[in-house]
Amino acid sequence: MGLSDLQITPDGDALKVEANSDWGWIVKFTLKPDDKGGIADSPLEIDQLRGKDGLPFANKSFGDAEDLAIDPATGARFVSFEGQQRIIRYTAPAMFKDEGEVLPLTGLPLFPANEGMEGLTYIREATGDALLIGAESGGFWRCPVATWACTEVDGPAVPGFLYKLTSLAVLDYGDPRRDHDILTLYRYYDPFTGPRNVLRLTRLEGDQLVTVTDLAKIAPPLPYDNYEGVAAVRTATGYRIYLICDGLHDGDRPKILMFDWSL
Repeated sequence: MGLSDLQITPDGDALKVEANSDWGWIVKFTLKPDDKGGIADSPLEIDQLRGKDGLPFANKSFGDAEDLAIDPATGARFVSFEGQQRIIRYTAPAMFKDEGEVLPLTGLPLFPANEGMEGLTYIREATGDALLIGAESGGFWRCPVATWACTEVDGPAVPGFLYKLTSLAVLDYGDPRRDHDILTLYRYYDPFTGPRNVLRLTRLEGDQLVTVTDLAKIAPPLPYDNYEGVAAVRTATGYRIYLICDGLHDGDRPKILMFDWSL
């Protein structure tokens, strides 16, 4: 079971993690320092995502969950699905243990098979909140919560040949200088050289998503893998970035890569 995205919530000296699988699962665990300078073992809580009928999805085509977003005001979760193109909202108190609401989105194109809504994040704005969607096949869309009528956003080109978008995440909802900064993760893959990633900082300015800087390129000799999701947590000196991977082979264990970005 590969993991496609993650959300991280600070909780005292620990971090609570929710990660979604492209087989229609939600995995919850805790990252907490141990007394040896590492991370303590954590039990896993695993739930199946559910559709509007309250039942788990029958197969990967329906359960192909790619990105996970959170409304920081209400705690509602939004999950984008690539196989059967849709976004489902899950709300408290039941959250993932009950049926989800399929959003009545309009204005989106029909994406190519297996190259759909890989990127999803929640944007807070005084004029009305919105979802920002990015497609693996290219393109970005803003979908206002008030209407769900999506309009295209002018976005940057991919960082290189064979790179495709795989995740979006607002950097910091708690800082008004950073709440429109978007961590934008791209993935490259070919069977001869394996996976590569570029993590880019972009900024949403009106109907434009502009590149600020490239934060990291993950390629040998760095611990490269098939990273598909990104999240960030504020630290005393900047941010700690978390990347989660979806293994390329059956039996591959999911990994989280952590690194610090100092401002």
